[in-house]
Amino acid sequence: MFRLSRSDRTAASPAVGLSVFSDPDRFAPLHTVATELIEHLTSVYDVRREDGFAVTAELLNAPTAAETVQAVRLTPNDDACAPMVIVLTDFPGVRIYAGALFDEFYPSCGCDACAETWEGCADELRWQTLAIAEGGLAENVSEPRRARWSFSLSRGIEKGMGQTVSWQLRAADGSAESGQQSRAEDVPGDLLARTRARLDVLGAVSPNGRWMPWPKRDRRAQACDHQSSLPMSEGTSTL
Repeated sequence: MFRLSRSDRTAASPAVGLSVFSDPDRFAPLHTVATELIEHLTSVYDVRREDGFAVTAELLNAPTAAETVQAVRLTPNDDACAPMVIVLTDFPGVRIYAGALFDEFYPSCGCDACAETWEGCADELRWQTLAIAEGGLAENVSEPRRARWSFSLSRGIEKGMGQTVSWQLRAADGSAESGQQSRAEDVPGDLLARTRARLDVLGAVSPNGRWMPWPKRDRRAQACDHQSSLPMSEGTSTL
């Protein structure tokens, strides 16, 4: 599945029901799902964890401090692997930022017209988050080109994409895939330049241009973490 950017999808959506959010609390279980994913990723993969609103400072489409309930950045100990920021928002919802410019919101809108469910959002959140860790994310910045204008009776005058930024994501077992494309002009120029340079470096070490799979933690370290999390019985000591 390949889709337009979030702003383009919103512009193309029917007006009926938009901006009506009668029951946002139905998405509250997503916070539990995200917390479980964070714990899974930190226990299985060799990553550095940082908590706090400051980890959102350099993100495009970042939430405000008022919107942020919790923000966690997971940075693999390999520069060829996509870093990830997981944000729990007050909507309630979850946002995932990864690699250079990947971002997805769960729910993507949450209004009554979109009729999203927390279960469907949770499924998307799980497979996409795990796919990033498993090396399924590819990003691209196209060569600069001028956007062309077109006209049709059904849609009127439309501006073409011009230079684009895009991502594609594929589950390790091939069971799911997704993608998105948006205008490069919507990305600040300095960030776009850094992204191109970063992806060029990645392309030199990755055979298919994808972010590499996150390195796994040492099994002994995982076992120690599991042991330390077990409750102590009466009369036992950690010494």
